[in-house]
Amino acid sequence: MTRFHHSNLRISDAAASLAFYRAIGLDHVGTLSLGPGYTLLFVGQSDGTAVLELVLNDTTDPAYDRSPGSGHIGVEVDDIDATLSALAELGVTPEAPPAHPGGRTDLERIAFVRDPDGVRVELLQAHWPVPQDALPADVRLG
Repeated sequence: MTRFHHSNLRISDAAASLAFYRAIGLDHVGTLSLGPGYTLLFVGQSDGTAVLELVLNDTTDPAYDRSPGSGHIGVEVDDIDATLSALAELGVTPEAPPAHPGGRTDLERIAFVRDPDGVRVELLQAHWPVPQDALPADVRLG
């Protein structure tokens, strides 16, 4: 079974973003730390549904798109390899082979593809619960 998992937005200020999303009724429901200066903050309903993934990334890589709101949608799939095979029949290839984010084998594999209009779609091998890492000390929430 395929299910919507999250929508990803890039942010520049964790405290301001969390204050905004809290003000519209969403809770901070999870955190994933992928290294120094690279943190994902998940906001949504307290039951973990309707999740937004807010990305705080201090990279100096000039290729990193910092456009407001740029990002991707995440879709959880039962079998990432079968899904990629089906997409290959349509001429769609992943940006890279499926891999564990940040090399973390405690997380299921993911892969990124583009839809026909160029929208970036993250495929997540099921089951992918909202991560619950400790908040890094350098991320200030206000």
